[in-house]
Amino acid sequence: MPNEKNLIPNSERTPEERKEIATAGGIASGAARRRKRSLKEAADLYLSLPVSDRRAFNKITRRYVDVEDIDNQMAMIIGLTDAATRGDAKAATVIAKLIGEETPREDQAAEHLAKAAKMLEGIHGVIE
Repeated sequence: MPNEKNLIPNSERTPEERKEIATAGGIASGAARRRKRSLKEAADLYLSLPVSDRRAFNKITRRYVDVEDIDNQMAMIIGLTDAATRGDAKAATVIAKLIGEETPREDQAAEHLAKAAKMLEGIHGVIE
């Protein structure tokens, strides 16, 4: 490759050049960390906002969720719960992880899903 010929190993650079390169790398690393943190903060902010869709809001209130607790995060949890009770294995796994359940091995997956679905049906019946 032609660009590899242009590379200068650090052993052939002056201490000042190495310091400049390291400084530039540190600055870029900090910017990447801030960008990642900003994405997490944006997600946290959006999830904490109230549900803007009136129909979705009313649907959640019919499940006896306090009005102060209705936000996008609650809507997401309810959606996951609904999907899991309909048999969505991925949604059931996400909920199991959220509540601290261990993820089952593949040979136990069907049994675990059946137990989780039964548990969620009980919860779903209570909140409807």
